[in-house]
Amino acid sequence: MKPYYALTVRGQARRLRPLALAALRQYPLDVTRLSMVTNDFNGIFRVETRDSQKFILRVTLPQGGHDRVHVAAEMAWLEALSYETELSVPRPVLAKDGSLVVEAADAGVPEARLCAVFSWVPGTDLARHITTGNIAKLGELMAKLHVHSFGFRPPPGLSLLSFDRVFPFPEPVVLFEQRYASLFSTELRQIYEQSADWAQQAVDRLIASEEPMRILHGDLHQWNVRIYRGVLSPIDFEDLMWGWPVQDIATTLYDLLRLDEYQALRSAFLRGYTRVSPWPERYPGEVDAFMAARALGLANFVLNDLSSEWQRQTGEFIERTGKRLCLLLQGRPV
Repeated sequence: MKPYYALTVRGQARRLRPLALAALRQYPLDVTRLSMVTNDFNGIFRVETRDSQKFILRVTLPQGGHDRVHVAAEMAWLEALSYETELSVPRPVLAKDGSLVVEAADAGVPEARLCAVFSWVPGTDLARHITTGNIAKLGELMAKLHVHSFGFRPPPGLSLLSFDRVFPFPEPVVLFEQRYASLFSTELRQIYEQSADWAQQAVDRLIASEEPMRILHGDLHQWNVRIYRGVLSPIDFEDLMWGWPVQDIATTLYDLLRLDEYQALRSAFLRGYTRVSPWPERYPGEVDAFMAARALGLANFVLNDLSSEWQRQTGEFIERTGKRLCLLLQGRPV
């Protein structure tokens, strides 16, 4: 049998199917159809049942700090949001034994995987409906998440990552290692180093403020929000972590930075957010510093990713990210 990680994305998806079926046998669902949605990172399957209901099954990739404790904390917040707010979020489904997370294995996959089932969230990606009105709604949505998370604490024993450093995820920080020197011109290297210093100063100031951390979504970009009949639904809470609201805002705005209408969209996001909660930026440029942290984190992730697709794009990605960092640095207050 060919090694799993030597397979194409499609080949890996075929291997995941028996594991997904094994996971579903642990749920009180009469499954009639299972279809792959994506296998770009996690394995995401659409589940259809005999009584015409639809669900999402996520087969978690065992890396990035997404262990059982982390996933259990994610499920706990989603469950709280589904019962304590009017937000449209994917609701976790209980397994037969009452758990929110199960483990499944199959001979074709090298390690057991954590699996979770969620209610189906209708709609299409917000990325296909970018308007100032919808981005204002996105600002409102994030503010509502922040208001809820301020008073939410996961059950005892469920630890999470913390955004108390520039690179909060557990993969090694390889961005500045000599083996990748060929990817950087002298000027580009300086841009990355200046950005890292700027982002670290912003982290240090937040820590010194003694403002308590709260749980953040951590990845609320336009591909992780669904829109249906004008209602926005956040999905993919897998990267949630302890942090501060400005960091969450920066993650969202960074993925809008590529668009020509970015300034208008940023203003719309701010308007929406402040309809619900005060804008949390303490000083000019704080959000931009964490946008730089987001860029650095993505660049480091790409260098850690061993997939052939990312390996082919690494040089282009590092160059493109450097241009965005340069724009952020140019707007940095002196």
